[in-house]
Formats: sequence, C-alpha cells, structure tokens
Amino acid sequence: MNFAAFIGSSMLFALFAIVVLFVLINMSSRLALIILLVIPIAFILVIPDISIAFLSIEQMSLANGLVPVNNFHILLMIWSTLIGVILYTEFLTWYLGKGKRMKNNPDGTMKVGVSATLDKSVYDAIGKARDLLNRKK
Repeated sequence: MNFAAFIGSSMLFALFAIVVLFVLINMSSRLALIILLVIPIAFILVIPDISIAFLSIEQMSLANGLVPVNNFHILLMIWSTLIGVILYTEFLTWYLGKGKRMKNNPDGTMKVGVSATLDKSVYDAIGKARDLLNRKK
C-alpha cells in the first residue's frame, strides 16, 4: 500500500464529501444530489485516463489479498452514504412540511382536508394515548 496515494485519495474523498454536505446544508438537497453525480462523471469524461487510474488504485486488500479494495469501492461507499443522507433530508423536509398544513380550528378541533383525514385519525390516536398515559390514579 502506497501511503502517499492513501493520503491523497483520502483528502480528495473528504473534500468531495464536504462540498456535497455544504451544498446540502446551505443550498439545496437536489443541487447536492446533482453535484454528487455530475462531478465524478465529468472527471471521467474530461480526463478518462487519469480518472480511471485514480479509481483503480488499490488501497488495501482483505482476506489475505483475495479481496482488493480500490478507490472505486470507496467512491461507491461515499455515494451510497451521501445519497442516503440526501434522501433522508428530503423525506424529513416533506414530512415536516406536511405537518404544517394541519391547523387547529378556534374551538381546538383539527381542520380536516381531503389529504389530512389519515393524519387526523393518527393525531387523534396519539392524543388518546397521551391522555391515557397522563391519567393519574
């Protein structure tokens, strides 16, 4: 294992992940997803020889040399992790935005729209469970 290749690869992958997470936090999750996919593909299309040589660098081998771990495997691991984080934030944003649409009437009952009937039943069940747990003996 070449130590300089390991340090250089680690720095490039860390920079890539930091850029994607920075865009995810400060700008948009969709833009982060586009950057996540476009940057590696653009490098492969623009400078294919250098990119393929970089992705084929063997970082370690497992099982007494039977299973090599290349930079390509590390890139796939980073991709899957960051795609999971981006999808989770999209789902969480959608779910929290959906909860904002449920408003209370002045008398304390829930406003029910066509899309909120299931949410109202879940909200009522949670309220009943909370009341049941808060009862004092």
